[in-house]
Amino acid sequence: MDADLAAAPATDGPDFWAACEERALVRLTLADGQVLTGSYTSRVGLRFLHRTGRDLPLIGEITGPYGPGDVRTVEVVRTRAQVLDDVYVRLHGERVPGREPVTRDDHEHRLQALARAVADAEADWQRQVQLHRQFREAADRIGLAAGKRAWLLHAARWARRSNAEPTMADLWVEPVASPSCLARPRPQDFDPDPRVRRQRTPLPAEVRADPFSIPNILHALKAASLKARITRSGDPHYERGHIQIDMPVKGRSRL
Repeated sequence: MDADLAAAPATDGPDFWAACEERALVRLTLADGQVLTGSYTSRVGLRFLHRTGRDLPLIGEITGPYGPGDVRTVEVVRTRAQVLDDVYVRLHGERVPGREPVTRDDHEHRLQALARAVADAEADWQRQVQLHRQFREAADRIGLAAGKRAWLLHAARWARRSNAEPTMADLWVEPVASPSCLARPRPQDFDPDPRVRRQRTPLPAEVRADPFSIPNILHALKAASLKARITRSGDPHYERGHIQIDMPVKGRSRL
C-alpha cells in the first residue's frame, strides 16, 4: 500500500468508534480475534459493517450491530473523503487535460474539448462512459440544456469527417428538431452568470418585419386565440420550424 494510503492508527477503548465516519473503510478486530474489513455505517445508534469481496454476495454483506464488548480495536483504513475520492476517480477516470474554466470562452472551449474526447474514445466504451460523465459535470456547471449538449457531442463526431461547420441537417435526420433534442448553443449559453444566460437573443430586423416569419406567424395564431406552439425548430430557429395548433373542436384535433 502507498504511503498516502496508509491506515490511520488503530484506536480502542470506549471511544474507538469516534474516528469513524459514515462510509469510511475500517478494519475491525473482534473480541474473538477475527478481523473484518468493510465500509462503516450506523443506523439509529447501532454500528454495522458493509463487506464486499469475492466470496460474498454481489451486493455484499452487512454484519453487526457491534456493541462495546464485541470489538477489540477499530482501524480506519480509508477516511470518508478518501473513499469518495476513489469512487470519483473510478467513475470519471483520468481528467482530460485543460485548466478549470472561468470565463465564457473557457467553458465553451472546455466542453468542446470534452466532446472531442468522447468522439475519439468511440472504440473504448468504458473510457467513453467516463468521458461522458466529465462532459456532463462540466455542462452542469453552467446549466447547459440537454439539446445544446447533444449539439456539441454531435458536432464533435461530425468534425472527425468534415471541416465544414455543421448544419442541423448534418447532425439530425431532418433540418428541424425539437429544441429539447438538438439545438445550437448561443455564445451566451456558456456564460458563468445565469442572468446573462437567461437573456433572450433579439431577432434580426428583417425577421421582425416579415409577416410570414415563424415568430410573427406564431404571434398571429396566438392573437387569434388559438393554442399554438413551436414543436420543432431549424437552425436558426426563426428561419424554419413546425407550428402545432390545437383546434378548438370536440375531440383532439391538431394541425
